[in-house]
Amino acid sequence: MKNNQIKTIGVVALLAVISAALQFSTPNIADPDSFYHLAHAKIYAERGIFYNEFPWAQFSVIKNLKADIWYGFHLFLIPFTFIKDGILGIKLAGAVITFLTLTAFYWSFNRLKIKWPWVWTLVFIVAAPDVMYRLTMTRPHNLSLALTLIIFALALTSRKKWPILPLGFIAAFLHSALGWLPVLAVTTVFLIQKLRREPAGWLSIFYAATGGVVGLLARPHPWGAVKLTYIQVVEIMLVKTKNIPLLFGRELNPPDLDLFLKNILPATTVLLISLIYYKTVSRKIYDAESQQQKTFLWAALPISLFFFLITTLVARRSYDIFISFGLMSAALALTFYLKPKPANPRRESFVMSALIIAVGLAGLNSIPLFKEYNRNAWPPDDLKESSLWLKANARPGEIVFNTSWDQLGSLMFWNRQNYYINGMDPIFQYTYSQSLYWKNHFMLADTGYTHTCGLIKCLKEEIEPVGLVLARDFGASYVVLKKDRNPKTYFYWARDKTLPLVFDGAKDAVFRVPLFENE
Repeated sequence: MKNNQIKTIGVVALLAVISAALQFSTPNIADPDSFYHLAHAKIYAERGIFYNEFPWAQFSVIKNLKADIWYGFHLFLIPFTFIKDGILGIKLAGAVITFLTLTAFYWSFNRLKIKWPWVWTLVFIVAAPDVMYRLTMTRPHNLSLALTLIIFALALTSRKKWPILPLGFIAAFLHSALGWLPVLAVTTVFLIQKLRREPAGWLSIFYAATGGVVGLLARPHPWGAVKLTYIQVVEIMLVKTKNIPLLFGRELNPPDLDLFLKNILPATTVLLISLIYYKTVSRKIYDAESQQQKTFLWAALPISLFFFLITTLVARRSYDIFISFGLMSAALALTFYLKPKPANPRRESFVMSALIIAVGLAGLNSIPLFKEYNRNAWPPDDLKESSLWLKANARPGEIVFNTSWDQLGSLMFWNRQNYYINGMDPIFQYTYSQSLYWKNHFMLADTGYTHTCGLIKCLKEEIEPVGLVLARDFGASYVVLKKDRNPKTYFYWARDKTLPLVFDGAKDAVFRVPLFENE
C-alpha cells in the first residue's frame, strides 16, 4: 500500500473519530429540526416514499402544497429510523452527516492541491463555535455544503464535467432551498476563467443547473416543492426587508458584535494574513501549475466575500459557507506562498507552526462555547411527557395547539397520532394566513394569554378571548405549553381554569380547550 493511501486512510479514520466525538459529546440534540427530520423519514418508512400528505401542520402552506423540500434528505434518513432508540438514530445520522461533510472538505482541498489539507480540515472544525455546533446538526445543510465544495473542485480541476450533473441532482434532491449553491459555485468558476482568459467550462453550469432542476422536480408534487422553495428563499427575504417582526430562528438574523468577534473575525484574520503573504510572491511565480492555483484562489475568494456579506448583513446561518470558502482561499494563498523553488524548509516550518497555533487559539475560542451551546441545546426528552400523554388520551386526528413553530419536530417525533398548528419555519404559517400568524404570535410572545388578535397592531374592538380563538380559528382540542417559554401563560391558565390543566409535567403542560366541544 502506497504512503498516500495509508495517509488518506489515516485522515478518514481521524475524521470518523472526530465526527463521533462531536456528536456524542452531549446527550442533547443540537437543533429541534433534527426531531422533525427523523419523524418525517419515519413517515416515509411507514407509509411509503410517495406519501405526500402532511396534516401535522394544519395551518401551514406545507399542508396545502403537499410537498417536501427536504425529500431526498428524508429518504437518506430512512435507515436510521429502524433503530429502536430514536434519539440514537438522530445521533448516528448526525455523526454520518458530520463525517461526510468533513471528508468532502478534505477531498476538495486535496483535489485543489492545497498544502496539508488535513490540517485545514482541523482548522475548519474549530474556526468558529457556531460552525462547530452546526456540524453536529442532523440537517441537510451540511450535505449541501459538502456537495458544493466537491462540485466547485471538480469544475476547476476535472476535464470531464459530467459528474457535476448527478452531484447537482443530489444537492437539490436533498434540500431544494439550497440547490442553487452548486450553480453559484460553477458560475463563479466560469466567470473567473473568462476574466483570466482561460478555457471556461460552460458545461459545468449546464450540468449543475440541469441536475438542480431535475433534483428539485424529482419528488411527489414537484410544483408544490417549487412554491415552497420560493417561499423559504425569496419570500422570507422580502418579509425581512419590510421589518415585519416575525419570530424567526436566531440563525436568520445578522450576528451581533459579540458573535462577529467570536465567529467571523478569526477566519477573516486568517484569510487576510494569508492574502498578504500570497501578495509577496504572486508576481514571481509563472509555472503552469501555479497559474492554475491562482485561478482556484480567485474563484474561491468572491464566493467567500459574497457569503461574508450575507452572513454579516442578512442571516448568520451562512457562517459555514463563508468560512469554508474563506479558509479555502487562505489555504490556496499559503500554498502559493510555499511555491518558490528550491523548497524552503524554514518557510514551511513557519507556516505549519502558524497553522498549529491557529488551530490551538481557535480551539480555545470555539470549544468552550461549543460546550455551552451543547448544555443549552434541546434535551433528548423534549416535550416527551406531554406528547405521550396526548398519544394516550387524545383522539387520533385531534388538533394540538403548539405555541412555537420549533416545537413541531419534538411533538411529531413522540406522537404522530395528533395534528399540530405549524412548524419548520414561521414563514410557512405567515404565508398561509397572516391573521392566524399574528394570533399565534402574541401567544408565543407570552403576552396573549387572555386575549389575542389577528393584526400586528390591534384596536380594542379587534381583540378576542384566547379560548375562543383557539377553538374557532384553530379548531384546537388541546394546547401544549413549555413552562420556560410561556411562564406567564402557564401560571395564568393554571390559576384561571378557563382552559383546564389536564397534564402537568416537569417541563411542559397540556391544557384542554373546552370551547371546542361547544362550537
